[in-house]
Amino acid sequence: MYKIAIVLLAVMLPLTTHAEPDAEDQREEYVRDFDTITVVAHRQPRSLSEVAGTVTVIGREHMERDMVVDIADLVRYEPGVEVDSGSTRFGFNGFRIRGIGGNRTAVIIDNVPAPDRFTVGSFSDTGRGLMELGLAERVEILRGPASTLYGSKALGGVVAVSLIDVDDLLPGDGSAHRMTTAGGTDSDRMRVTSTTALRAGNRSLILAAAGQRGGEVNVAKRPQDLPRDELDRRHGGVLLRGGLDTAVGRFRLSLDGLRETRDSDLHAILGHERFVDTTSLKGDDRRHQWRLILDHHFEGAGVASRGHWRAWHQQSDTRQETTEQRLLAPTPVELFRRFEFTQDMTGVGADLESEFSILGLDHRLGYGLELTRADITTQRDAMQTTLETGQSARFVLGEQFPLRDFPASRVTELGVYLHDEISLWHRGPRLSPGIRFEYYDLSVRNDPLFEARFPDAQTTSLSTTSWLPRLGLVWPINDSMELFAQYARGFRAPPFEDVNIGLEIPMFNIRAIANPDLEPERGRTAEAGLRWRGSDARAELAVIRNDYRDFIQTRAPIGFDPASGFLEFQSINRDSVRIEGVEARYQQQLGRNLTAELAAEWTRGRDRVDERPLPEVSPPRLISELAWLSPSTDWETRLIVSAVKSQRELRDEQGDALFSTPGHATVDLLTRYFPRQDLSVGVGLFNLTDRQYWRNAAVPGRAPDDPLLPLLAEPGRSLMVTLTWQSR
Repeated sequence: MYKIAIVLLAVMLPLTTHAEPDAEDQREEYVRDFDTITVVAHRQPRSLSEVAGTVTVIGREHMERDMVVDIADLVRYEPGVEVDSGSTRFGFNGFRIRGIGGNRTAVIIDNVPAPDRFTVGSFSDTGRGLMELGLAERVEILRGPASTLYGSKALGGVVAVSLIDVDDLLPGDGSAHRMTTAGGTDSDRMRVTSTTALRAGNRSLILAAAGQRGGEVNVAKRPQDLPRDELDRRHGGVLLRGGLDTAVGRFRLSLDGLRETRDSDLHAILGHERFVDTTSLKGDDRRHQWRLILDHHFEGAGVASRGHWRAWHQQSDTRQETTEQRLLAPTPVELFRRFEFTQDMTGVGADLESEFSILGLDHRLGYGLELTRADITTQRDAMQTTLETGQSARFVLGEQFPLRDFPASRVTELGVYLHDEISLWHRGPRLSPGIRFEYYDLSVRNDPLFEARFPDAQTTSLSTTSWLPRLGLVWPINDSMELFAQYARGFRAPPFEDVNIGLEIPMFNIRAIANPDLEPERGRTAEAGLRWRGSDARAELAVIRNDYRDFIQTRAPIGFDPASGFLEFQSINRDSVRIEGVEARYQQQLGRNLTAELAAEWTRGRDRVDERPLPEVSPPRLISELAWLSPSTDWETRLIVSAVKSQRELRDEQGDALFSTPGHATVDLLTRYFPRQDLSVGVGLFNLTDRQYWRNAAVPGRAPDDPLLPLLAEPGRSLMVTLTWQSR
């Protein structure tokens, strides 16, 4: 299967023309970017060589090279990081880092947390409301528990997205513009973005918009007798950002928003299990989100050497409607369902840093706080219409609508942290102790609708506190090598939907009950590694072990209630899980124009009670890349081979088999051409061998005979074309 890729690479290599002299500096960043600046690891700028942990920085140049349109593209070649999905109807659910995903991984966009995901049943899934990546300039991924700096939702790690700012396009006064277009055959998708930056003296303005449209995934080797699940999806985002430079720093006022629509016509599951009588199933899903942020970045104010503060309000609204026709039922009916979810969040935060010396030791002391308040409400409605008589009722499958799955809730979170970096001697090791106090309060608001539908539900308010320590060490061996190690504690408070769930479907004798006694999830990570940078090479190795206690399993089956005959589900704490592994990366420049890179991960996760492998943990993976840059620097070609080992045999808590992803290898060929300094054209050929394969994050907990599995495979052979134009 490699012959096709080798032939195509050979064809691309000789194609060279002339480019502007300074274009070489822009396009050799990926080779010589040996000590990138990161912010996510300390909430202040640091070189990667100063960080006691593993951080990946994905800048604009990186995104253009990898032809990134959505978040799955963003981590396509990033071992240890995946995107949660698992449906042909709903979108992405967030990032999974080292096997931990969902709401356990913090996603922050311009230092503001993204909304939580909520799902119930087969017809409701909010996703995470991630910002359109066409407006992003930089993404940083911090791996492992990071609750000391980021609080309750950072049990698995942090993904920090920075939206475009005026300095990213315009170094001085004047105006600058950037336009990009991208189109791919993998899901017949297309995206267009446009950005304008203006600056006059101490005032600046950013105007940016991005929109994309696509359909269902064109999976490899779909069985001819399996119909497609049709999908028409549209996603758009806008950003308006004004800046004012003053003697005390830069103030910014930002307004951004996104709108997502997904119209689906589902066919694959018709005739199976609970859909045995269903002849039509259509979804109409809408999501709207907007944010208003005021922030201030400054240098040298009182005892603070640098810092920033922010205040924001964010609102996210989801509405999902499903129309189902059951023409094969003894009494033909049409079912209409509506799900609504609203999350309003207001918050303030500050991150400061002071530099000083005490007793001959240099300190960089970071300190800050974040206070957020979120009001969350949800409502489900439904109507059943008998097609023969036209009569309608709001009593469906034994449920009386409208209803709520949990009472209207308010979540208040306060975190205060202190984090120091101590240089033990000049050019010697740096010790970084830190601690955070985290307060979490879940309060149930007055909700007559929930009380009427679930009068026997045991709802409760919940308050919990935690101290979250961290200790890191970076020990420079010389100017190009350092050892690093860290120990950190993670924490996640019980979510509102697990504490106070109310769900009962009499038709199927199913009931979900609340668990007011849930304990917070807690994690401990130990990580050690080595980084090395040479004149034409670099390497990184990390060994990790994460232990999680009281892991919350949402709506786990707990048995039959003999009094009612219902099968009951309840969110419970699992005793202990462990995830351990190794991550490595090596890059070598093979002469002036040729570069080779290897990235690998080996991770194992298991439930320590019954030693059952965790299906959320990725199987071993190796990514190899050969990149060639023409002598005139106006052609760049990359050949990338990704090899993934088959997943271990998986079983659920009852011992039933789960689908285990088979091993596979894929070959991609990516080429960019720079006809002018302000213009680039990219062409990508993905999965050249048209291999059928699955990402394990896309098939969580599915049975081996699930009829939807073929449609959850990754795209077959596909083409993507990009065009980027930028002027100043």
